[in-house]
Amino acid sequence: MLSRKTYSSCYMCAFDCPITVESIGAQIIHIDHPGCVRATALREQRETDKRLLHPQVRGRANDAWRTVTWTEAVSQTARRLLDIRDKHGPEAVVFAVGYTKEVRPYLQRLAYAFGTPNYIAEDSCCYASCAIAATLTFGPQYSHFLGPSRVDSAETRCRLVWSNNPKESRPPDDWHVLNNVSRLTTIVVDPRRTALARRAAIHLMLRPGTDGALALGFANVIFSEGLEDKAFLKDHALGLEAYKQYVREFTPQRTGEITSVEPDKIVAAARLYATSHPAQITISPKATTHHSNGLQNHRAVILLSAICGNLDVIGGNRPSYDRLKEKNVSLYDEKMPTLGAPMGNAKFPLFIEHYREGQAMCLADYIESGQVKAVFSIGMSITMWPNSKRLEKALQSLECFAVSDFFPNVTRGAATISFPAATSLERQSIIIGDRGRLQYRPAAVPPRGEVKGDTELVFDLAQALGLSDSFWGGDIHASFDERLQTTGVGFHDLPEDGKSIDVAAPLSADHSYRRHGFSTPSGKVEFTSTLLEKAGFDALPIYREPQWSPVSTPDIAKDYPLVLTSGGRTRNYTHSQGRLLAKLKAREPDPRVQINPVDAAARAIEEGEWIEISSPIGTIEMRAWVTDDVAPGVVQAVHGWETANINELVPDTGLDPISGFPPFGSGLCQISRKGTQATGA
Repeated sequence: MLSRKTYSSCYMCAFDCPITVESIGAQIIHIDHPGCVRATALREQRETDKRLLHPQVRGRANDAWRTVTWTEAVSQTARRLLDIRDKHGPEAVVFAVGYTKEVRPYLQRLAYAFGTPNYIAEDSCCYASCAIAATLTFGPQYSHFLGPSRVDSAETRCRLVWSNNPKESRPPDDWHVLNNVSRLTTIVVDPRRTALARRAAIHLMLRPGTDGALALGFANVIFSEGLEDKAFLKDHALGLEAYKQYVREFTPQRTGEITSVEPDKIVAAARLYATSHPAQITISPKATTHHSNGLQNHRAVILLSAICGNLDVIGGNRPSYDRLKEKNVSLYDEKMPTLGAPMGNAKFPLFIEHYREGQAMCLADYIESGQVKAVFSIGMSITMWPNSKRLEKALQSLECFAVSDFFPNVTRGAATISFPAATSLERQSIIIGDRGRLQYRPAAVPPRGEVKGDTELVFDLAQALGLSDSFWGGDIHASFDERLQTTGVGFHDLPEDGKSIDVAAPLSADHSYRRHGFSTPSGKVEFTSTLLEKAGFDALPIYREPQWSPVSTPDIAKDYPLVLTSGGRTRNYTHSQGRLLAKLKAREPDPRVQINPVDAAARAIEEGEWIEISSPIGTIEMRAWVTDDVAPGVVQAVHGWETANINELVPDTGLDPISGFPPFGSGLCQISRKGTQATGA
């Protein structure tokens, strides 16, 4: 048998890096990938005996699993969902997705075709808040502020990196835009001393959760020294005088007291950013927003680009006009007007309005109140939720909870129906890249056992629910063709072997606001947000302390004196994925928490020993990672470990009041040696 070469992509994270796969029949011979640690486990992910290979069902979450055929599992799922819809209404069913993201347009379409408004995704705690903040401040053309903030431009003279760590978060990192610090001046804002921070001209090591105060402190320096772009602000700013009045409170001295950053560093960084035109702010999809005041903190950060005239200039922060976008096939516009209010609409109406899906952080509330009776999920992880044990218990009470995944995990442990998922080597997809990459990714090898791709699962379930007419008559390739309509390329124009083609993304001239203004209610950059004020929130990006902090809750800090932050990435894993793969586990076998040597010494904690981390709502165990990469009084815990889920220590009562985002980035905790009880600082 001859070998076959397939041009594919790696989906060990969501970046779809190009790879080639050499195979003979069902056997993989070689995978050529761009030197990424995670990609080294691609083959193992498919071939390990730890995988789920057959559908299984059971009556309740504590019953024994029973293996069934794929057809029977799909039929049983459809019967249960239809029965619940008949008894309780379609809103009682939730469709939820985590990783992979490839199936999202289809699962969202299935939810609306079924009749429920309750489609939820991991966007409820990743990226969406950034998009909403930018939309409220600059208009929807800036909603994808994240992507353009990472575009490399020869014109950029200074880059202000606000909590990005590419060496860990996006391997292979040698090509990453943030690694060109030798070419341009770089300022890093990060509570940790990361590899990038060590190379920066200035590193501002702030207390977690105080990003908004630091950004307002920047603005104080810029305005007090007359470094703002007066001409831009004169014509294109709403609420500027109120904002200038507010930032007068944030002198370098006061900002330093709030953030724990030296005042002279704040002044130096603000001057450097303001006088290096054009300058670019590079943001994270969640670092500034995983706080109880996250959306307003993020607004304060991105407004710096407007203050200094760096919006829509080459080398600065451009809008997302130039993205190659696929056609929206979710049926949102067609179906949503006739459906009920999505999950979380009463608490977080701006999230619902501007991100057009339910707020997943409300899921436990809806189950416990009896509003939700069933959840159909793909790649969902309980570890994504704050106070995770509460949601786990709630999911176990459902009449039907279906999951699709590669491996057994805690989420599947609460389920009643389990589908085995195909890996990216075994499933087809299309890739529509922001910058013009189009690719049909065929299955490189046949699926093992009875596994199927997530898209195939959704199409099969749609047919069983009587919704085949809404799903292209079961023709997945026809769905690809419709999604590609906005690109000018048809599905059959894409090479069958997986080779990608490049399509020129539409280019836009800079300074578009001079012709069209900004797509906000006022047509201007909104320092005072019209939509926030209308919804009853602060119009200005007011700074507020985290829900739990040494300042806001000194009574809690007395027993839990250390600031807890999490969410920092590791190059070996993507969130909770890959923890059962030997290649990755050999590199990072245990959950670890970073502790400053001062705090470790005060508790007689030594490097590598197992310790307890506790908060007012729980206790977990991790290995000590003693390092001055975190400041005294701060600990940083790696997330994603089911055996040591740091989110079990994070309250679900401190959600951002605008976005609903959880406060993963700033809380309080205590650490101690196992079997001892630490007190105070």
